[in-house]
Amino acid sequence: MGLGDVARVVESIVYTPTYTLLGVDYRGRVVYQTMEGGFNSIWAYDPATGERRRLVSATVHWPGEVSLDKRRVPFTRDVGRGREAQVIGFVDLEKDEEVVVENMEPVRVLGFRDTGSEIAFAGASADRISLYVYRRGRVEEVLRLDSYAHVSDFDGRLVVGSGNLRKDPRSSEVFVYDARTGEMRVATPREGSVNESPVITSGGRVLFETNAYTGDAKELAFYDPATGEFQRLGYPGSDYEAYGPVEHLFYREFGGRLFVVGKKNGRSRLFVDGRAVETPPGTVVNAYPHGERVYFTYTSLRRPTGIYAYEEGSVREVLVSKLPPEVEEAFGEVDFVVARSPDGVEVPTFVFKSRRPRREFVVYVHGGPWWETADEWNTRVAPLVALGFNVVAPNFRGSTGYGERFRLMDIGDPGGGDLLDVEAATRWGLEAGLGERAFIWGYSYGGYMTLWAMTRRPELYKCGVAGAPVADWAEMYELSDAVFREFIDILFDKKRELWRERSPSTYAEDLKSPLAIVQPQNDSRTPLQPVLHFVEKLMKAGKTFELHVIPDIGHAITRPDKLAQVLVYAANFLDKCSQL
Repeated sequence: MGLGDVARVVESIVYTPTYTLLGVDYRGRVVYQTMEGGFNSIWAYDPATGERRRLVSATVHWPGEVSLDKRRVPFTRDVGRGREAQVIGFVDLEKDEEVVVENMEPVRVLGFRDTGSEIAFAGASADRISLYVYRRGRVEEVLRLDSYAHVSDFDGRLVVGSGNLRKDPRSSEVFVYDARTGEMRVATPREGSVNESPVITSGGRVLFETNAYTGDAKELAFYDPATGEFQRLGYPGSDYEAYGPVEHLFYREFGGRLFVVGKKNGRSRLFVDGRAVETPPGTVVNAYPHGERVYFTYTSLRRPTGIYAYEEGSVREVLVSKLPPEVEEAFGEVDFVVARSPDGVEVPTFVFKSRRPRREFVVYVHGGPWWETADEWNTRVAPLVALGFNVVAPNFRGSTGYGERFRLMDIGDPGGGDLLDVEAATRWGLEAGLGERAFIWGYSYGGYMTLWAMTRRPELYKCGVAGAPVADWAEMYELSDAVFREFIDILFDKKRELWRERSPSTYAEDLKSPLAIVQPQNDSRTPLQPVLHFVEKLMKAGKTFELHVIPDIGHAITRPDKLAQVLVYAANFLDKCSQL
């Protein structure tokens, strides 16, 4: 297969639009995020007329939920050419006009919520992390924090969020900031537990995820700021209880009803007041009611993300894209299996098979590391399957979705047990006959694991592509802003003596197989400079490699043409390796 054929397949997938629900506005229009039209943007769809309208004039970095009064939708815009130096803005849904707050210091935005008149958000600059409130046309820094924190809700008075507020890398706490009095409270049902993503419900109670009661799976619980009391959410004998989710993708109260998306084993289900809503197998992302109708976002590894409606006991498509027939015909079965590491750890793994398999399979390593490969649309996986590669996607220790004990196993040990898990899934793929040779590819932390695996297990991987990788932890730390310095300290449990030992740059001369690196030029999370130093070592050692630097983009890719560029380089290199 030549470059033109690879590019055609990749572009046919990348340019298939996806649609993610942001809420329903006061007129009943469906507000959503998509890259349809050439850039990440916010649109509105009127079910009554069928009209679709783009609401912004330029690229949106992060879109937010429709505001509490349903008359605005907030967003952030990167003014740093990919460096994630962001300002906030919103679309006035009464006039369908966008407003951008240009008189603020750009920051890396860490969660935000719009009431319709005010926006609360957390932001990181080079030297600090702070809480901010936008009101009456200006942004005010209301509180400086000494640790990572993320805003998840705001009702006009209380700003709520979560973060590593006790400075324990294995715990996170809920915070409640009173924007009127300036009082800041940090709350946890049990010291040392993980508590995340609080939202404000009726009566002022705060609903959040916690592992305080199980030590592992995250349940939902209420916190009452007025009394300081905690209460577990319970639906005895319900569909929700029978399902037994390990974590939650979404939970909101609408009109006195609680909408919850529970998740386990890489798939999720929607519940309303504990009762299951029948949706297709895969991943429900979120849900917003309008009258008797419930709109929700749904996706799977075989289906691009789209918007659906549940009404009168049945599901129908609202905004859904169809894949080209030749792509859909190449997609085979999706299996969920468990590999076993040498130390006995079970590794949950998704296997996406091609109906036209090659002699090689690809191990896809997700980013994060606190993320996962789930049964949801993934443009870094789908093109490979369409091109004839079986894909094995391990959820190594440190991945989300399988309990907090599993996720926290990565703390203080990046590049240790997680490498064992990736290796175990690779050997499982070889033994299962998914291919005669193993290739590896990943982006961000997955890019790090690709470099790491190819230098620490060079005999196992015959080809690899590292996208936006970490090449040197110490150098990355020196180049990072406040939030990513916090990230590295948390990940390593402040064991800075491990930085050199766990950096691919230390072992560049051990590379044995062809390697490609695809790196955004303006990446402020995993910067270019350490990658260039790693490449210098490869050159001195006479290694075989390709380096592709994509100009004028950062870590988060917000344009389909740039995403296609990254993926064409990656897929074409793997295609060439399969011909060796």
